[in-house]
Amino acid sequence: MLVDDHKTMLWGLEKLIEGAGAEMQLVGTAHNNDTALQQAALLKPDVIVLDLDLEGRSSIEILPQLLAAGGARVIILSGNRDQGLLTQAVRLGARGVVGKEAPAEVVLNGIRSVHRGEMCLDPSLTSALLGQLSAPAKADPEAARIATLTPKERKIVAVVVEGNGAPNKELASKLFIAEPTLRNNLTTIYQKLGVANRLELYVYATRHGMTNVTA
Repeated sequence: MLVDDHKTMLWGLEKLIEGAGAEMQLVGTAHNNDTALQQAALLKPDVIVLDLDLEGRSSIEILPQLLAAGGARVIILSGNRDQGLLTQAVRLGARGVVGKEAPAEVVLNGIRSVHRGEMCLDPSLTSALLGQLSAPAKADPEAARIATLTPKERKIVAVVVEGNGAPNKELASKLFIAEPTLRNNLTTIYQKLGVANRLELYVYATRHGMTNVTA
């Protein structure tokens, strides 16, 4: 699946995939974060070629969900050379990074490598990326807030993110608790994390990697 908000770039990538013959099949395209999530959940592609900047929004915020949607592997194809952003993408699970200016065969080889489960980093970025990845991660200033959550509350947060807008009744059923209990727990979580509602909780949790459902 191809995700890019530039129609010309998307058209070129489509032709590139078609040119690879029977080896690759294009199952769908998307042009922003919302359609990318919808298409990934619907189509369950093996590989997602993802641009980092989609209609003025960073696709970093949806990367964990894209990876969880159907087991897809993600390769970043971007004109953005921000080392911090690219490193963050790799930390969040992207299997490859290739610059948009790379030759066609480099892009295709990157897709092949990622499909095989290998890492594929643009040679010009490798040293910088590996240097940053091996460096100690900076402490998350929100770590103290997050640490106040109980294991049960962390699980609720993860289920809210996984539910992606599902009604409270459905979330409560997944958690095997009553709906009023869920509402009470959410109120406590909002207070601890300094958010106002489920939408803000969703954004906060995604930004800080609170997406793993634990017992």
